[in-house]
Amino acid sequence: MTRYGFVASGGGYRSFYTEGVLVWLKRHGQSVVHIASTSSGNNIVIDYLLWDWQQEELPPVLTRTVRLNVTDIFHIFSNFLGLRPQLLPTGTHLFSVDKDSCRKSLLLDDSHRRQLLAEHLAEVRWDIRATNLTRRAARSFNVNEILRSMDEASLDRFMDAFLAGITTIPYFKAITIDGDYYIEGGYLDNTPLRTLFEDDQVDEIIAVDFTDYDYHRDLDQLYRSKSFILPFNSIDTHLLVSDLQLTLPNAHIFTQAALVNEMLAVLGQASAEIGGKRYYRKPLHILRPKDLASMTISLKDSSAQKRYFELGLQEAEARFG
Repeated sequence: MTRYGFVASGGGYRSFYTEGVLVWLKRHGQSVVHIASTSSGNNIVIDYLLWDWQQEELPPVLTRTVRLNVTDIFHIFSNFLGLRPQLLPTGTHLFSVDKDSCRKSLLLDDSHRRQLLAEHLAEVRWDIRATNLTRRAARSFNVNEILRSMDEASLDRFMDAFLAGITTIPYFKAITIDGDYYIEGGYLDNTPLRTLFEDDQVDEIIAVDFTDYDYHRDLDQLYRSKSFILPFNSIDTHLLVSDLQLTLPNAHIFTQAALVNEMLAVLGQASAEIGGKRYYRKPLHILRPKDLASMTISLKDSSAQKRYFELGLQEAEARFG
């Protein structure tokens, strides 16, 4: 059986598509042995690893957030994102995160879910990608090492890594770990492939790329808007710029991955050691859903999470079925 590595990229509400792909793979007995994630992809992975694969139809948080009613938006913030937005934001960030509340929202205070997480981490390696802003360097947190023992101290360290991996400024305050500021991995690497290419237990890699989006259309709409709604346009433009920063680098990342595979193929080698690390040639399956809106736009569309999830199921069936 093929052993897959899986990349859960950042993408806001678009990550419901990613969860659809993961759910399809699990339902059809496909072996996912290593997952790398960043940003909203982290939320998808923790939900997947807390899922009772034998007894439940869907992952637990997904079950509560695949909704159709606009009044559920605040529940989605708490359940899917694990966040507690402030009623009166500070001058530096729109949302603050209480680590204990976040942990509870993610179901990590439930002893049964903790047991499931421990069991699943014995089968699946999970890396969270974050950006050390102080040192201007990417960092991968090995969750299996952090949660080697499922105690309070380990869970506290996990929450630091988890929050570092989802923190986008200026929406959230940067996370401090050992005196350094951390923000989400998407600023440097929104599709963290590297640890999967280093893992000799992974045969092939599945990745989701959210960059097939009509940015030209959105810019046209903003540029043609009337001047009296400038404050609203400024907000939308800021959000669009943030999305561009976090997703467009994917094109470069996939080009590099293809180049590594092609170089190894030309050399007739299955792997090569570079900079003290060994990288393996692996087939790369890229799913590119078209024109999925980002989180902020999707908050105006209460059916987006359900549609994106179902689209992930359908496209996984078409590719791997």
